[in-house]
Amino acid sequence: MKNNYIIGTAGHIDHGKTTLIRALTGNETDNLKEEKERGISINLGFTALDLSNGEKAGIIDVPGHENFVKNMMAGVVGIDIILLVIAADDGVMPQTIEHAQILHYMGVDNAIIVITKKNMVTPEMVDLVKADIEMSFADTILEDAPIIAVDSVSGENIDQLKVLIEEKILDIQKQEDSKSMRMNIDRSFTLQGIGTIITGTLTEGEIHKDGGYMLYPSGKKVKVRSIENHDIPIDIAHKGQRIALNLANISSNEIERGDIIAQNDSLIRVKNVQTKLSLSKFDDIEIEHWTRVRFFHGTKEVLARAVPLDKKEIKSNETALCEFRLEEEIYVKRGDKFVIRSYSPVKTIGGGEIIDTNDQNHTVNSKDYVDYLKNKEEFSEIDEISDFLDKFKSADEIYTHMGIEKSALDTDLKQMAANNDIQIIGESYIANPNLEKIASDISELVKDYHKNNPLDEGISKEELRQKLDLNLETKDFEVMLKNKILTKHIMLQRGFVKDKNFAISLANDQKRIDELMGQIKANEPKLSKESDIFDKKDKDLLAFLLKNDLVKIDEFVIRNEYYTKLVNMIKDYFKENDKLEAKEFRDISGLSRNQAIVILEYLDRKNITKRVEDYRILV
Repeated sequence: MKNNYIIGTAGHIDHGKTTLIRALTGNETDNLKEEKERGISINLGFTALDLSNGEKAGIIDVPGHENFVKNMMAGVVGIDIILLVIAADDGVMPQTIEHAQILHYMGVDNAIIVITKKNMVTPEMVDLVKADIEMSFADTILEDAPIIAVDSVSGENIDQLKVLIEEKILDIQKQEDSKSMRMNIDRSFTLQGIGTIITGTLTEGEIHKDGGYMLYPSGKKVKVRSIENHDIPIDIAHKGQRIALNLANISSNEIERGDIIAQNDSLIRVKNVQTKLSLSKFDDIEIEHWTRVRFFHGTKEVLARAVPLDKKEIKSNETALCEFRLEEEIYVKRGDKFVIRSYSPVKTIGGGEIIDTNDQNHTVNSKDYVDYLKNKEEFSEIDEISDFLDKFKSADEIYTHMGIEKSALDTDLKQMAANNDIQIIGESYIANPNLEKIASDISELVKDYHKNNPLDEGISKEELRQKLDLNLETKDFEVMLKNKILTKHIMLQRGFVKDKNFAISLANDQKRIDELMGQIKANEPKLSKESDIFDKKDKDLLAFLLKNDLVKIDEFVIRNEYYTKLVNMIKDYFKENDKLEAKEFRDISGLSRNQAIVILEYLDRKNITKRVEDYRILV
């Protein structure tokens, strides 16, 4: 795997970040006319630092003005190492503290603190600034960060800083991950003669020239015409690279900062997220039920209401579970980082990680769900798949939920199937414990059915499918019924589902059955009306006898043996005759004319005979 590193700067306005980058790289990052005129970095400036091994590390010059903190958070996404810049003539400022908090909440814990403008103050002042830094960032992720003082204009200590940066960069252990491609868009514009350009840091996966991808939230599919990394055209961009993409079939005004380009259907659309939230220790903060906040995810800002889950109030320097009910939809993956800022006055107050994307509303009273969330914090990728497979899901549904490459998902699913953790039913997947629960539910349903219908062979397969509402087609439902987990309890026989140990018992009904069948036989050759033979209490017995012993024709019930005798009588007649009239059938059968016609019409429907004018022929 090729390593791609991103260095970011953070710090208060006018503390010398852009000048520091020019001293490190020789390149200018204030590219926009407005930035040149105002002398501050409004949007994100980009350049690269040459490393001694011939590789390049991308550098993002993150804006430092309070009004542009949102842009700063856009720049932090995907950063490997941060240069926190503090001017010697100002020291630690409120925005310095805020930027440090954002770095922490976004998961950037690899930092160098750079004191700039050292030649503008006395050595004693530099020492005081160092002491102020050490005190301000005690008990934070910056506590052990190296501190170096430089002068970007004269170049003093710039070479030493380069060595320190390279040591830290080369010490970073890039981890392989299985996440599908995603890039948060921080800039969109049009270049004449080229078309729509978007920029961002590829935070997950890889992106290919000529590949097709999806824009979120619009859902519009786009094609990548070309990719550039530090002004060099490339065919494939990898995680960690700072890139510009030329997109086909879309204009730049259809894309906004905060939009995402990612693999098709690989992100979860949410309006509720459940999180592990940490609040800042630098301010007196209190998050209560329904506190309104600004929620930052990737390069997107939305308003949200906070709902603490494992305590009624979350206070400064505390970590707790918190649900955010967003005022507009965003697209996320489980495990994503986020930052929150107060609604008014606006300042960074906390951040953390998304644990779940459950669209139900929860509160501090949702005890079972809170316990579930605490367990979910520790879920592995395999655990998360198992948890998601609480009912039958397709591979596409799992892919969207997990947001990992399809090849990685296939590997996980095959491993889980081999370990007997999941079952594959047709093209659907379900975790074993959940299929076992379905098996238990089916077993109870079938037992209840036998109890209420003791003379029935079992519940029909289709009736059972409708009762369960498992979102399985008939074919797959039958496959499920034959799965080894279910066949421990039930069996499928002639289209009916029955308890494995069930057998019809006639011990209490045989006398009545013999009586009923005797009455029907005694009436022959006349047909017996159902209402003359069976009482209402005989409903179950009638249903049972109709399966194997009786045939029901209109209002009559006929013994199977007698029905077969009548059919054979007709077939024998046709051995010597070409046609049969109703009166002839009446004479040979002994039936009344009306009953003879009832039998003949039934045989017509069964395609044994066919009526032609006033007679029948054998089909």
